[in-house]
Amino acid sequence: MSRMLFVLRFRCGEPEPLDLDAVREVLGPYAVGGAADPREGLLIRTADGREVEVDVNELCIGVARFPPGHFFDLLAALVDRLGASVLPCDRPALLRAEADRSHLPGPAREEAVVVPMTGRAVESFLSGGSWRPAR
Repeated sequence: MSRMLFVLRFRCGEPEPLDLDAVREVLGPYAVGGAADPREGLLIRTADGREVEVDVNELCIGVARFPPGHFFDLLAALVDRLGASVLPCDRPALLRAEADRSHLPGPAREEAVVVPMTGRAVESFLSGGSWRPAR
């Protein structure tokens, strides 16, 4: 499974600022020690008790060494809420809707895959599991 991924929102091939209030609303309830400013980095504890560090800036959310399980439910909710895409380091870009494809940078457009924004589907895609999206 990929050990690093990035969440970005693209428009016309360029990263677009993320809604940091939405990031705070989705991740804040799971932040260990509160989430006053997500740009300071967040330690998230998911419903299954696993922890993951999340780096946030105005354009990107980065996650390294993410755990299996409920983390993917949070990731799917966050991506859907932001209207963003997931860019893992070792797999094609993961899109929430076909309409997002035209906004990706050129090289990523052709290989990108539309995946339903559910924790199970996102985890299966990123782990290289048997789930395959219809194209």
